[in-house]
Amino acid sequence: MLLKTKRTCSVVFAALLAASLVGCQNSDNADSTSSKANLDDPAWKEAVTTPFGKYPETVTFSVGQMATNYTSLAGTPYAKDNATNNVWTRYFKDKLNVQNTTKFEANDGADYGQKVSMAIVSGEIPDVMVVPDYATLQQLYENDLIADLTDAYDKTASDRIKEIYDSYGGRVLDSAKFDGKLMAIPTTEISHGPGILWLRKDWMDQLGLKEPKTMEDVENIVSQFIEKDPGKNGPGKTVGLVVDNENVADISGGQYSLNNIFALYGAFPKQWIDDGSGKAVYGSVQPEMKPALAKLADMYKKGLIDRQFAVRTGDDRKALLTGGKSGSFLDNWWGSWTVADSLKLNKDAQWVSYVAPKAEDGSLTMFTGNPTSSYLVVRKGFEHPELAVKMISLQYDYQRYQEKDEATLKAFDDYSAHNVSGSPIIVNIDYYDAFYRNVDTMKQALETGDTSKLISNMDISNYNSYKKYVDSEKKGEAPDPNAWAGYTASITTASMVKDASIKEINPLFFGTTPSMSLKWPTLTKMELEMYLKIITGEQTPDAFDKFVDSWKKTGGDIITKEVNDALASK
Repeated sequence: MLLKTKRTCSVVFAALLAASLVGCQNSDNADSTSSKANLDDPAWKEAVTTPFGKYPETVTFSVGQMATNYTSLAGTPYAKDNATNNVWTRYFKDKLNVQNTTKFEANDGADYGQKVSMAIVSGEIPDVMVVPDYATLQQLYENDLIADLTDAYDKTASDRIKEIYDSYGGRVLDSAKFDGKLMAIPTTEISHGPGILWLRKDWMDQLGLKEPKTMEDVENIVSQFIEKDPGKNGPGKTVGLVVDNENVADISGGQYSLNNIFALYGAFPKQWIDDGSGKAVYGSVQPEMKPALAKLADMYKKGLIDRQFAVRTGDDRKALLTGGKSGSFLDNWWGSWTVADSLKLNKDAQWVSYVAPKAEDGSLTMFTGNPTSSYLVVRKGFEHPELAVKMISLQYDYQRYQEKDEATLKAFDDYSAHNVSGSPIIVNIDYYDAFYRNVDTMKQALETGDTSKLISNMDISNYNSYKKYVDSEKKGEAPDPNAWAGYTASITTASMVKDASIKEINPLFFGTTPSMSLKWPTLTKMELEMYLKIITGEQTPDAFDKFVDSWKKTGGDIITKEVNDALASK
């Protein structure tokens, strides 16, 4: 629901912004007081051409900043911290000699997007800010309001930052390029991995059921759960697969979504996929959808899908699982957090993750999600466009991997303990395969106690948490639910995914088009109704053909053309 709302807001915002930018001029009146670089001075030359070179004079920059709740630091040594004087701003000042001023500050989400919109329309753009979507980035470029960061990235992005972006195979950086120029530093969305099947292992053991591999195995297990009632819920009261009625298909992985079953039929709903000729087509209206929907309707008819799923709330779904009414659901690799409360209610509940159902060749196909979402931009005319690149190099490379000063790391840990950020730049930059990249190294460290090969400060922090869980298991103590969830997601499930045969489908388009602002909400509603009516048997699978025809006539064909035009213009 959150994603749906965010997308709708983005579409509407893009339309408003496009209208407002007519006549908007390049802004050079921001309140920057940055020092000019003297490239004859070796110190200045090093500062503007290297990732971690410190400016010889303080460079001040204005920023559009996401608000941080500093009140939770009351009673700590950081009680007087604020947006321009906190653990991060002091770190930037110490390492790079840069200091932020706040052009505007807003809460994450719609509030922040509105402030960005107002800044752009007024021509009062901060020197540095994060814009929430591609449409905004595109409008800023088309109106010549942001700096070309190509040269800055080449010279001042650290080797690790470049390696991280390379792990996406160009999909992330290319999204921020216009006419061959890098116009923003895009945030990265690490792989969600494939959909993970979570089952009650203690129920399977009671019934003598083996690890599932195929779709038939999955159906048999869920059927046995319902018929033989290992949870002792009473006849007819055990529920089948728990499914999200608003996200029957969702982003890659997807909590309570059925992406894995659609993929078995070669169907990739809600994704703009390659039709084999390089053209984008919308996955939800492709022929492969019909047999997949017929299969789901058959499962629903047999009770293998929760018969009440169409009316369940999010709380209902979680309660079915943690309360022992259902023993099966599809989720992401972090699905252990969804059912962590089970351990509080029933000490015998044992949830186990599986890469399933698989195809005949033992593989599982997933579509990759949007590799990026927001973008870090620099105002055209700002004296130091490299400053943004240097800051992300410091924040997402040096501080994470190279900083060894214990007092400095403790200050960041203290902030994390109070769930406070403070950085003027809120994006995320991490490897595509971050969730299972170092799992083997972590497992070896847990087995030997030797942490010398753990490469990031975050790894050390995670090691301490996992070690606590492993030690409690060895002692036969009841596991802490949160510690169990963290270990199960990041070690057990990550290892399984790393070793599995996973095929990836890369969608071609994640942006918006002009007609989406008016037509997409109606098309989305039509699509959701189609899923619910066919799966629950209110309509037969043949109704899919009528849906496709209506979807095309109601604007789908126009939007498909616009999507392909947008791709061709890149």
